[in-house]
Amino acid sequence: MIQPTTLFFSFFISYLIMFISVLSIPTTNDSDIYVQCSQLYFDSMTPYESNVNSLFTSLVDSSSIYNFNKFQISSPPGYDSQNDVVYGLFQCRADLSSSNCKQCVTNSVSQLKTNCPVSKGGGIQLDGCLVKYDNSSFFGVEDNMEVLKRCGPSVGYNSEVLNRVDAALANLITGNGQYFRSCDFGSIQGVAQCVQDLSASDCQDCLSEACGRLRSECETSTWGDMYLGKCYIRYIDQGNDNHRGKNNCTSSCSKNGEGGNDSNIWKVIGYILAALAGGGLTLSATISIKNCCNKHLHKKVIKIRMELERTKNQVKQVKTEAESATKEAKEAKEKANQAEEEVARMKNNPFCGRPMPNSSYCPFKSTESWCIYEV
Repeated sequence: MIQPTTLFFSFFISYLIMFISVLSIPTTNDSDIYVQCSQLYFDSMTPYESNVNSLFTSLVDSSSIYNFNKFQISSPPGYDSQNDVVYGLFQCRADLSSSNCKQCVTNSVSQLKTNCPVSKGGGIQLDGCLVKYDNSSFFGVEDNMEVLKRCGPSVGYNSEVLNRVDAALANLITGNGQYFRSCDFGSIQGVAQCVQDLSASDCQDCLSEACGRLRSECETSTWGDMYLGKCYIRYIDQGNDNHRGKNNCTSSCSKNGEGGNDSNIWKVIGYILAALAGGGLTLSATISIKNCCNKHLHKKVIKIRMELERTKNQVKQVKTEAESATKEAKEAKEKANQAEEEVARMKNNPFCGRPMPNSSYCPFKSTESWCIYEV
């Protein structure tokens, strides 16, 4: 019999090898910033799936008219609508045309369907737009958690450049109260944006937090991006040749642009091993898809995670069957031992197995010709 532990590790090694190969594929699409997928899943052909599809259609249709909108999609009467409600929104950069906004949202929805095919929630940030949906309402809720940071190469402590960066960021932060802000300060260009479901004060708090983190993390970089849950702030030194590009690494890679993909591979492997050591098979809640890493990584991770879950169930089933077989074998052995003991007792009885002329000689229960040992 194959031991459950052996079965599990054979599956694990196979999927680990596949996972490493996935992580090694380079990215080719510069417009993707990050993708997030919920770890909660819905079943196909259910009201929730229908509501998600309706939401996506509403987001795309609305993006041809507005640069921001939000929707709450519920099931028709007669369904368990409380568990089937889906919330979603989109937002484009305020400087995008209507046609470009719709194209960006359409692309985002398409990628969400590909990367998060059965997730109850997800979000995607492209250069030009944000699309997000979930099974619980997030409208108007502050979210200053860091989603992604990216830092360009260092210019060293060039006071002239760094002063211009500080001035540009200060210009973005100081109180014009707008959800979308942009500025040019010498060679420095900056842009910042909040999701428009926030209040003006919450927007200001989010951008201030993002700015502080950006200057701390990308202190001497020629460019930097900081994305929080409900806002982002970005800058770039146009007078420097080290602009953003498909070979510029993100926060999962090293800041000097070297060795990022390899370090990301071993980091994720470490997460898997740590989860296994703790007795679990669940991967981390969110894996961001960044420019120097594979844009289809999250989709592959979902498939791997589902396969690992099935493997865990198989291991559990094998273990249960093994325990049941062990129990049955133990019971059978005990019965065999009892039978052997019974036979031994019968053999030690001088009257058993032959006719008895007088039943009074048998100290046991008796039939006409057989002595039966009483236990």
